[in-house]
Amino acid sequence: EVLINSFLSAYSGSDASSFELGEITSRIPVPNWSITYDGLSKLEFFKRYFRSFTIGHRYRSTFNVGSFTTNPFFDEENLDTRLNNSGDFIPRKQIASVSISEQFSPLMNIDMTWNNSLLTRLEYKKDRNMSMSLNNNQITEVKGTEVVIGLGYRLKNVKFPFSAKDNKKVSDVDLRADFSVRNNRTVIRKIVENENQLTAGQRIFSIKFTADYVFSSRLNIRAFFDRIMNTPFISSSFPTANTNAGISLRFTLSQ
Repeated sequence: EVLINSFLSAYSGSDASSFELGEITSRIPVPNWSITYDGLSKLEFFKRYFRSFTIGHRYRSTFNVGSFTTNPFFDEENLDTRLNNSGDFIPRKQIASVSISEQFSPLMNIDMTWNNSLLTRLEYKKDRNMSMSLNNNQITEVKGTEVVIGLGYRLKNVKFPFSAKDNKKVSDVDLRADFSVRNNRTVIRKIVENENQLTAGQRIFSIKFTADYVFSSRLNIRAFFDRIMNTPFISSSFPTANTNAGISLRFTLSQ
């Protein structure tokens, strides 16, 4: 009961004296929210350059209690004398772990559609996940930040070069490119030993490019290129890079 409420007090920024033993009084999760604002698109300055200009923000949080059982050794009539072999008071419930997850996904997002049909997206994300194990009195803390830059453009009336005879198919081609940089860090915090150790972490840089061509109402052709480069923050891991490229066909059978 002391550890759980101390954990919640520390990561919610609340005064520890406001917590009462015996009940889990979490300030997390707070009500989730999502905000989207497009009023700037109505201003004359923005109309001059943008067809649409949207700002977005979203917050999500969860608080989870792991499996727990009622302690058979709990004695409600002798709370001050019932101790375990370690000299700790025996709680009413035996809880294995608790965890907190918070995500600003995104903390700030800007979607712009320019008058020349160019699409631009800027996004900044933050998240953290904290889990406390009551079996070994350790906290695993994972924090991440990510920056995304997206570009898009539509090429109109593009002729498909492999149509039958001289009736070449004409359709639009949607081009999309996303560049992102994400940093993840995992820290183990040992409560009894009062030690903090960085156990994992990496910087992930990714490039994603797609080109979509709608050949017909049933057939979609996509060319894609993905490259993900991983640079670890600890010496026990090594850098990696993965590349995927190719062409995919999607055929829809339903009406």
